[in-house]
Amino acid sequence: MYGNDDRPIALRGVNWYGFELESYAVHGLDKRNWKDLIHQVHALGFNAVRLPFCPGTLHRAQPTGIDYRLNPDLAGLDSLALLDRIVEGLNAEGLYVLLDHHSPDCQSLTPLWYTDAYSEDAWIADLRLVARRYRHVPRVIGIDLKNEIHDPATWGSGDPRTDWKLASERAAREVLEIAPRWLIFLSGIQGGQPPCSEPADYAWGGNFQPLGCQPPDIPATQLVLAPHAYGPDPFMHSYFKDEAFPGNLPAIWQRDFGQFSDKGYTVVIGEFGGKLGRGEVRDVAWQNAFVDWLIAKHLDNTFYWCLNPESADTGGILEDDWMTVREDKMDLLRRLWRGTPAPAAP
Repeated sequence: MYGNDDRPIALRGVNWYGFELESYAVHGLDKRNWKDLIHQVHALGFNAVRLPFCPGTLHRAQPTGIDYRLNPDLAGLDSLALLDRIVEGLNAEGLYVLLDHHSPDCQSLTPLWYTDAYSEDAWIADLRLVARRYRHVPRVIGIDLKNEIHDPATWGSGDPRTDWKLASERAAREVLEIAPRWLIFLSGIQGGQPPCSEPADYAWGGNFQPLGCQPPDIPATQLVLAPHAYGPDPFMHSYFKDEAFPGNLPAIWQRDFGQFSDKGYTVVIGEFGGKLGRGEVRDVAWQNAFVDWLIAKHLDNTFYWCLNPESADTGGILEDDWMTVREDKMDLLRRLWRGTPAPAAP
């Protein structure tokens, strides 16, 4: 894929969360100096960070969870100024930044892009705010319009209350008016919609099949399909219990989103991960199978979930001290970055 400077890049990314919650700050700042943490991310081999945020962060809330003895230069910053500082720091370190409108209520993964308390107009206004604020930061590559759209969302139904196709097109136009070189990262939906997809056990935001019937009216040069893929640690989908597991998985990934890379779409995995042996036993096989499939498909742009050790569903790249590295996870990611399939079973 290409960044906003038209240079080809392969995103070796990680998610670093906190700005999307009522802490209004990336996590780990109670344990580490923020510059040291960013430097470690880069030193591990990552070249990109996906930063989830919520509206409260954009509207100057008071951040929490920061040890100002470790981070004296962050004292007095509100949440938006802190976001500025982190984005600028990532850029200065040479890391690409993907901004992600994650949770409208700063608490939960809401199914749609709006809620009773947060209108579509407010969502678009916040996307425009972000575009204006960061369009000139060289390594900010774009915006993920809304994290993990799911039921009752539809695609191409024409219902303005649920039609994610129409909403994403409206939002993309507004963002690209301000930041025309940005990439627009797009979630799928959850439900199956005949004739392009039948009801099945889809992940949140994981079904892109309806795009085959009704492509989004977003410039192809700016559009990025950003599926999320998780194994049995976060949620036990029915196909994880299939006796063919993990051999049944590539056909599912190909059906839901892989086919679109064959059709010329840019596909970037916005999230994938798991506890890798510290949770559900099948997660190790799942992660290895997914990495092997990504290598075979030449899908080398990914964002791993996540840096944060406190993620209950997946754990993190870092241990609870926010310093010690999960080398088994890094070995998995280095294998992906090198394009080295797992050795065959004896």
